[in-house]
Amino acid sequence: MTRRRILYWLSAMVALLLVGTIIGLIWADTSDVAGMIAVVTNIAGGVGIVVLLISLGVMTRRQRRAA
Repeated sequence: MTRRRILYWLSAMVALLLVGTIIGLIWADTSDVAGMIAVVTNIAGGVGIVVLLISLGVMTRRQRRAA
């Protein structure tokens, strides 16, 4: 995976986290389904961000060692 692709996916995960937060703030108190969607998107976004940051760190470390 290239650094650019990781950064694109990282921005997508941040957007997913924002969407989940917005859904949670607006609709979660009126609908159980909306609350569940908000929780799932927030968990997926958070886990995705952590995984992508780790992979970005590993990639950067490997590039520094190779240079």
